[in-house]
Amino acid sequence: MQRLQLGEDEKITRKEYLKRKKKQASNLKQRSKITYIMIFCIVVISIYLATQIYVYSKENNFKYVEGDQLKSQKVYNVYYVTEGYTYNPVYTLNSIYSNGFEDKIVYSNSGLTNITVSGDYIYGTKESGLYRINKNDSNEIEPLVEKDLIKFTVDSDIVYFTQGSDNSLKSLNVNTKEIKELGIDNISEIIYDETNIYVVKDEKTKKTLYKVNKESNEKSELTKDSNVSYITESGDNLYYVNKKDGNKIYSISKNGENESKVADIVTVSDKGEIKEVDGSKYMFVNNGFLFYVNVEDSNSLWKINLDTKQTEKVIPVAVEILQDIGGTVFYKVKGEMGVYLYNYETNFMSQVTKRKIKEFFVDKSVEIQNSTQNTEGLSKN
Repeated sequence: MQRLQLGEDEKITRKEYLKRKKKQASNLKQRSKITYIMIFCIVVISIYLATQIYVYSKENNFKYVEGDQLKSQKVYNVYYVTEGYTYNPVYTLNSIYSNGFEDKIVYSNSGLTNITVSGDYIYGTKESGLYRINKNDSNEIEPLVEKDLIKFTVDSDIVYFTQGSDNSLKSLNVNTKEIKELGIDNISEIIYDETNIYVVKDEKTKKTLYKVNKESNEKSELTKDSNVSYITESGDNLYYVNKKDGNKIYSISKNGENESKVADIVTVSDKGEIKEVDGSKYMFVNNGFLFYVNVEDSNSLWKINLDTKQTEKVIPVAVEILQDIGGTVFYKVKGEMGVYLYNYETNFMSQVTKRKIKEFFVDKSVEIQNSTQNTEGLSKN
């Protein structure tokens, strides 16, 4: 117990001394009681928070147990980019299985953005250059085009890209490193199929869709009056946003015939400058349905039956970017952290990762074995 503090000239009787000591003991006892109560409350709150975090983690990630629909859910590797908390952003390349396991860094401070995967390589841009990293040996970044690159897309061993102030279209053979001029400039979007490249050319007053034959380099104009934004392709048709008609979605055959409005449905369009290399982050076609980000319904994901024209809401949240992999759509929610997946055939939904990411790309070339056994040793985010 603490000693009583008396003044230098202060004198008290024994009775007064005992009275003060009794009061001091009572105050100390009261303070100790409050301290114990506070410690108890902190412990209880900590246990509650730990329990809630555990429950949240269990509910928002895959749990591979017998009896779940998860056995039918295909698993892929998801590559994603995180942004460092610095004045000049530092980008790190990471990967995680779509079941929430095996979260790891592929290349720290790689600087790569606009990532895509083709074959054994991860491609991305850095400081107006194009680079790639081998998925199986990620210790080195290989430069492919070192300056003035604008946009690119990878078609097996050929990279189609735009470069320079005139946005001229070129091709690069990644094996021989040979670069070819394709004789068309002011290109803002690029997609391809087995025989042709389809590009959007900025003609100042409008953007026009062109076809370029891969072998002969023959060019043909597909659209006449439309102002084209964000293109994608499926089967014999191309789909695009027509800014001339209030950002409605249009379709046209790959031979330039049957140009028409799909329906009075609106999706994302450019605001003067097309940021993406194509429109695949905002719409896609699968099994007779066109899926699209509906800007008239808070950027939620909708689908339309291309035969009956009947529409239906699929994901009722604001979708920022998406990628479709055979019946499962991977997406970011605007203003939120993490990546989600939704299987629109089984209605299964899960969060792949809770981390704050800038972008992602799902590698569909390799399917990860989906097993409900021996998951104890896996690292789960």
